[in-house]
Amino acid sequence: MAYARIALYTVRPGTLDGILTKAEAELVPQMRQQPGFRRNFTVRTGADTLVAVTVWDDEARAKQADEHLSAWARTEMGPSLVTFDNHMGELVISSVPTGEISGYARVALWRFQPGTADSVAERVRNEMLPQMEREPGFVGYGAARTGSDSAISVSVSASREQSRAAAERIAPWLSDQLGASIASVERHEGEIVWGVRAS
Repeated sequence: MAYARIALYTVRPGTLDGILTKAEAELVPQMRQQPGFRRNFTVRTGADTLVAVTVWDDEARAKQADEHLSAWARTEMGPSLVTFDNHMGELVISSVPTGEISGYARVALWRFQPGTADSVAERVRNEMLPQMEREPGFVGYGAARTGSDSAISVSVSASREQSRAAAERIAPWLSDQLGASIASVERHEGEIVWGVRAS
């Protein structure tokens, strides 16, 4: 089963452009050479923040590659790195294009009431995802189970406007159907600065 790594970074003001340039030149080619690599896309979520999403064939290869990626971040980002929050988990829902991913992404970190995560995943897969796939500008959606009561979802639309319109239309369903199961949610969003997949 595919395995995902979602990493959230905060860097010192004024350093993010240089970090993104360096990462695209150095880190992206390295990722493509890693065994089991499927795809990566990086989202600029603010002036000093970004989210990187990477997917591998399985857990073992993901964890092996994570050591390399984390070491690169600590070494190459060095004093520019303020915070680094890393999450990994099995990809339990996936509806993505075969090509490279681009557009506007919404990343959500979910915590659920104990014992409800499985039923939430099933309802999202069977009920919410079909709605999302019909939204104008839909590019892709995925969710990784990061703990017994936690998950991270990533939805991508062709534009910011389409992303936010879709989120507004889905919000009532989330509140009505899953509200009792959701303990908390933390959201990030932004333009995808690059997307790459295995050669």
